[in-house]
Amino acid sequence: MKAGDIGSLCLLAAAAATFIGGCAAPGRPRLPICPGKTSVDEALAALAARAQQAVPLRGNGQILLTYHDPDSGKRKRHNLPMRFLFDPPWETYIQGSVAVDQKAVIMGSNKDGFWLALRPEEMSSYYLGAWTEARNIEGLMTSPKVVLEAFGIIQDSEPHARLWSLRHEGAFDILTQRDEDGRLVKRVHVYACDYLVSKIEYFGSRQRVAAVAELGRYKPVAGGFRVPTRIVVSTAGPAKKTDSISITLSSTDAWEVKPKQREVFFNPPAPNKFEHRYSLVDGQWIEE
Repeated sequence: MKAGDIGSLCLLAAAAATFIGGCAAPGRPRLPICPGKTSVDEALAALAARAQQAVPLRGNGQILLTYHDPDSGKRKRHNLPMRFLFDPPWETYIQGSVAVDQKAVIMGSNKDGFWLALRPEEMSSYYLGAWTEARNIEGLMTSPKVVLEAFGIIQDSEPHARLWSLRHEGAFDILTQRDEDGRLVKRVHVYACDYLVSKIEYFGSRQRVAAVAELGRYKPVAGGFRVPTRIVVSTAGPAKKTDSISITLSSTDAWEVKPKQREVFFNPPAPNKFEHRYSLVDGQWIEE
């Protein structure tokens, strides 16, 4: 199985799917509408302030993977019990389990890079990339930006790091990020009344939406920080077939990270047990 073929299997990360563009779903009350921020700097400052509130978290839940097998073309679904650890701003650990293997899927990141390990025999693949090489989300089994941004830590949110614009639509402030060449990078939908991220659209090299991350059911944890307990990420796979990953957190609480735990969970696993090993070079996955 090629990296590009399965790259859309598992992107992790933002928006209440029921509420898009300020429209209420049938049978549900319309969201209250608030004025929103008056400038890009004010909006980005609000997102940065939220990121500063982030605390170390741990939780349990379920991961539902829905994808198209590139070999058979058939649609497949896997529902996995999940363990989740988060130590802001860079460190994440997500473990998906099956009956025969408690670490069937491992996704993680630290201040240097990110990784994905798939242990089932039919997939047996290991991906390891550095932040400096993560230029876009296309071809990635999981994007480090999506993983972190799904929990409200918006990357590159400094006003002068990239070109941002702001518009207000319905109940939402919508922030659009472009790169230095003016190409679309992402679009962030923020509910204006509480300034929680509701949806993030990520754009690919052809300036089309390559992935949509939706967040909802926010829950207060500690210190004013709220975490989404429902995350759905949809990606455009081969032949325009949509793959998705849904994360539902059933329990979440603050925790104190011990040095031994940091060493175990927030460092990449050894790659020697995997049939396929990939490194990220110039934004492309290369098999070793």
